[in-house]
Amino acid sequence: MRQLLTLFLIIVSMSVSAQSTEVTLGTEKEAWAKIDILVKPLEVVSGGEKSQQHAEFVEAIIADDFRFSGLFNVITDTAKQDTSAVSFAIEGFLEGRLPGTAVTKAEEAPLLTLKLVTWPEQLLIFSKRYRPTSDKLRTTAHHFSNEVITYLTMEPSICMTRVAFTRGSSDRRDLYCVDYDGANLKRLTANRTLNLFPAWSPDGSQLAFMSYREGQQGNYLLDTATGRVRVFSETVGSNLGPSWHPDGQEIIVSLSKTGQHEIYRLNMAGRILRRLTISPAIEVSPEWSPTGNDVVFTSDRSGSPQLYIMGADGSGRHRLTFEGRYNDSAAWSPSGDNIVYACRENDLTQIVMIKATGEDRQVLTDRSWRNCEDPRWAPDGRHIVFASDKSGVFKLYVMDVLERSVRQLTFGGEPDTTPDWSH
Repeated sequence: MRQLLTLFLIIVSMSVSAQSTEVTLGTEKEAWAKIDILVKPLEVVSGGEKSQQHAEFVEAIIADDFRFSGLFNVITDTAKQDTSAVSFAIEGFLEGRLPGTAVTKAEEAPLLTLKLVTWPEQLLIFSKRYRPTSDKLRTTAHHFSNEVITYLTMEPSICMTRVAFTRGSSDRRDLYCVDYDGANLKRLTANRTLNLFPAWSPDGSQLAFMSYREGQQGNYLLDTATGRVRVFSETVGSNLGPSWHPDGQEIIVSLSKTGQHEIYRLNMAGRILRRLTISPAIEVSPEWSPTGNDVVFTSDRSGSPQLYIMGADGSGRHRLTFEGRYNDSAAWSPSGDNIVYACRENDLTQIVMIKATGEDRQVLTDRSWRNCEDPRWAPDGRHIVFASDKSGVFKLYVMDVLERSVRQLTFGGEPDTTPDWSH
């Protein structure tokens, strides 16, 4: 689990130095209606075979964006599928440079026009014009999908988001990130030590994480634009966390500087603003609520690790979970209504969702998933990312919590854990 189960590893390392869904509740299912949308082939005006490849690539990315959102039924072939229910369509054209006429990379960039229209009337709702180089085609397609999804659904879109995570095993684990659809894998650290618990800042400009990069375990900040890393907090004992306040001006962590793990609020200089817990119990995995008014955390004060909620000043503490013998890695939904977490019962750990009030507990995974850990919400409040070892090694998966559909996000032979979804 995100922090309590990792505590043993850390101690060992320190000693070394809108209407249709499909929600599964037990055996019951509900259906939510989706918007039928037609993604038409882009017209290639010029540029030959290379432009045709670019057009097909953009079409495929846009179609996947709509599918992955969970909000659309995507139709890509009007000859084979009924379009009578379709109200909207994506169309456009691509003007590529003629072979041999481009001098620079910028001159090689095609002119891409994408449109959202009504169907079948084909009345223009809006259009966007881009001139992307070949390495920016994917981002351009995501940007247009983002605009359309937000416009048609009035809901946050996740097409431009990323997932940061830890890859590796034992005391060598590095930070990576991928686009929300699993593309553009990037390695963010390479320091031959233990790096864990990446947490995106609200504006996506920084990642906070725990590391031994300077020998002593501490929390660090990584600038996502430059890759620059600086120490954020480094005290005697364990430095666990971190979780950003919604305003981006504070980070909450768990420190063992007094001998036992307690929860502290730190400013951006790493100075302690307030100690929130004073207990002989282990208090870890703090997570700010979307409003910044509450904190959910893990404590074993009852004899087993359970989830608790307290106010931002440490007051009003109350127990949230009672089932399961080991609960950890809690994360608030963007609306603040739901909390997902990892729950160990018997020999396996599963992903559970519960109302912030403690009601309507739902187990989202089953034994076929083996162990599932580290759930985190997407900014649309519909999807979560989590780690599972169902394939024999921990990889990341994305679940639509309404439909319960799942897609694999990361691949390869090394374990992927502790994900966090950008805002």
